[in-house]
Amino acid sequence: MRAGEPQIRAHHIVCGSHPRNVMTRAAQQVQERYDAMMFARTPETARRAAHELVATVLGGQASGLSLQEALRECCRRIRPSGDPREQQRFENEFIELGIWPGKSQSIAA
Repeated sequence: MRAGEPQIRAHHIVCGSHPRNVMTRAAQQVQERYDAMMFARTPETARRAAHELVATVLGGQASGLSLQEALRECCRRIRPSGDPREQQRFENEFIELGIWPGKSQSIAA
């Protein structure tokens, strides 16, 4: 992660280039899309929010990735963990938020 890029830690964004948790516009956009995905009431709303979050965080790097893989990479960037087991759990929870059960998990991002 480069200096100044927004980073989410446990549903809280911290930006290293600003004093005391001041949210940049980019960090605010990521937070809004994360919240929309987290609190979605329907699978369609969750997937729409997941696509928007992936586009915001990964941009063009998401093309060619399935939504599941894009969400996994998104999680690695905004909620990293030093413990591989914990990181796997974070990624699985993140994917569950964006792809509700009953739908294909290989929807293109």
